[in-house]
Amino acid sequence: MNNQENINLLVLPELFPEFEGDWKGVFIEDYLKSVEEIPTQTLYLRLRGEKQGVTDESFRGQFKVKRVNLTDKKVGGLMKLFKYYTWFSKGVKLGVECSDTTVIHAHGAVLNGTLAYLIGKKLNIPFVVTEHTGPYSRILNSWVESRISKFVFNKAAKVLVVSNHQKNEVLKLGISPGKVEISYNPVNTDVFKITSTNNAKNIVFVSRLDEFKGGLRTLKAFHKISPSHSDYQLTIVGEGEEYEAIKNYIKTNNLQDKVVLKGTLTKPEIAEVFAASSFLVFPSRFETFGLVVAEALAAGLPVVCTNQTAPKEFVNDKNGILVDPDDIDEIATAMEQLIQNRNSYSATEIQQQIEDRFGISNFGKYLIGVYKQVI
Repeated sequence: MNNQENINLLVLPELFPEFEGDWKGVFIEDYLKSVEEIPTQTLYLRLRGEKQGVTDESFRGQFKVKRVNLTDKKVGGLMKLFKYYTWFSKGVKLGVECSDTTVIHAHGAVLNGTLAYLIGKKLNIPFVVTEHTGPYSRILNSWVESRISKFVFNKAAKVLVVSNHQKNEVLKLGISPGKVEISYNPVNTDVFKITSTNNAKNIVFVSRLDEFKGGLRTLKAFHKISPSHSDYQLTIVGEGEEYEAIKNYIKTNNLQDKVVLKGTLTKPEIAEVFAASSFLVFPSRFETFGLVVAEALAAGLPVVCTNQTAPKEFVNDKNGILVDPDDIDEIATAMEQLIQNRNSYSATEIQQQIEDRFGISNFGKYLIGVYKQVI
């Protein structure tokens, strides 16, 4: 089997969006879109969901997805172990029913990687695993999960990781370096692209509002520079644990006219915000890849970005400024520098770097090449 016609793909995602605007596992949609020219079935199994049972759907009218929720009730203790046994049994049964599958792509080693191994063994076909987990110390520090991951990676035809940082973490398991390949993640450059000449005076932060992502730190840094740049505003996109703290900070410091809270938006809506922004600020402490950074760059925006973990692999002096994610003064200084030197950044050059490295079309060609190789 050496041509595209022989590829029938079964995808086992760790997460998958539940509704329009859901950010949970939204990157899987980009993986599916990148290889939409080949036959693909997605099998998404959850231990618990809102509605028990099996549902077949056409996600956005494009991708075949079979959703499986074993129960709609909370499960704990020994019953949880039994339910996971049932989860694997159900997954293998449904996977084997896709009898024309020639390659399996699992996201995450512990559950879906194990399931891919079991289905692949039944159908006598290879499987590929992409590992996204971060921080990976959570796996390395677990006796059970680290051993399962090592077993699955050794059985996989190829192990894909989304950054060099992730590769170095995965290799701590003791698997062969030759088996691990840095794929990065796809960026939907059909959605995130340069749409117009941008003279906007808006700074944007996009992410879940988890503390480690840096939404509140971004707000505090903006507050520092705001008196000198009264014509600039900050837009914060996302919801999460810091939302109330951010709202209170805005109110306490009378920033209601300077800061806009957008809540959770869809990808096209985020692209519209980027089109009306000058640059992105994203001082996250940890990213296995940093998709929102790559998406902002694809839209031609320079970034103020964390100097930790993966994003520094593609952020440089041509497209942004790297900062200590916990140093609010340093973040504020970088904002100041970007405001002063915004015209020295070429949106076209910034966008082209992302198109070449992570663009949806190029990534799809790469991924199909991987499937051909392992088949």
